[in-house]
Amino acid sequence: MLKKLFGILIAFLILPLITTGVYAAKNLQRSETVLVPKGEVVEGDYFAAGERVTIAGTVNGDAYVAGGNVVVEGEINGDLITAGGTVNVRGKVAQDVRAGGGQVTVLGDVGGNVTLVGGSLEIADSAKITGSLVSAGGNLAVFAPIGKGATFGAGNATIGNLINGDVTAGVGELALTPNAKVAGDLNYWSDRGANIQQGAEVSGKTTHNFPPKKEKQESRKALGGVLGFFKIVSFLAALVIGVILIKLAPQFTKITADTIVKKPVASLGIGLLTLIITPIVILIAAITVIGIPIALILLVLFLITMYFAKIFVSVAIGRKIVEVINQKAGDYAVFILGLLVYTILTLIPVIGVIVGILALLCGVGAIVATKKSIYKQLRTKKLI
Repeated sequence: MLKKLFGILIAFLILPLITTGVYAAKNLQRSETVLVPKGEVVEGDYFAAGERVTIAGTVNGDAYVAGGNVVVEGEINGDLITAGGTVNVRGKVAQDVRAGGGQVTVLGDVGGNVTLVGGSLEIADSAKITGSLVSAGGNLAVFAPIGKGATFGAGNATIGNLINGDVTAGVGELALTPNAKVAGDLNYWSDRGANIQQGAEVSGKTTHNFPPKKEKQESRKALGGVLGFFKIVSFLAALVIGVILIKLAPQFTKITADTIVKKPVASLGIGLLTLIITPIVILIAAITVIGIPIALILLVLFLITMYFAKIFVSVAIGRKIVEVINQKAGDYAVFILGLLVYTILTLIPVIGVIVGILALLCGVGAIVATKKSIYKQLRTKKLI
């Protein structure tokens, strides 16, 4: 077991953050379309990324998948960790499912727990979840039985089947359909009372908690001033670091920005997969005595990679703007223009949060993909 964990550590952290990318593994596939056909068996852990990834066969191990469109309709005899624009889990997963994407749908059987993050999340009535559910998203619909409890945060959440345990939720709106049944307590935070329709059942206690009261106007102004100051400092720091980066590593900067522009969906998927896996493996390394130094090093590298994401995204934004207006500009001017636009967008309520998240995911994904490409070139030339 320890050997397997350190194998995952090497494949998903050391190589992505230092040289290669999320894809460094034995059973690795990467192309526009990746397919494990029905009847094919993959022995050991499986790694794949592409615009469209379909697993119709069997994986006798864990599956790590990222893509624009991910479909799992075969059998995973381990964990499934996946990220993409759209994710459909139709097959059978023996252990846990951890999925993130714009739209995530679970239609098959899951032998363990389910963790979902995304815009639109659904557990369809054909699914069967043996373990618990943890999720965060814009919309959540649960129409299949959940073997244990559920904890989630959502703008709109609907429960339409059995939750065999407690439900803890923070929501904008919560609805329990006539087919809903909570076998334990229902404890939720919302400005509105839950819409518990006739026929729905809650075996335990139902507790409606109201969110904390809004800050007073004076407090909000003071907080706004502090945030404004840090925004200015953040902009200036990013400006200095970006200029230094362009000066010292112009080709790496150019390739990474091009990846964001030309392959935004793939960058998004790779970034999300990296952000899901990295903290888990750092934690695994930290709980072992010999792994503590590795965990600290990887944590620092991970944080640096996350910070640099907005630098490359800013370069990509500036390059796209210059291309659209059909003007010529130097590398520094392109970066400054992109950083200004990015900073302004992040100041817009709600939209700013979305832009920041997308920039983080795309930036991290592009960095990982570029490092992997450079590593392959260096290996080919026998320079490392």
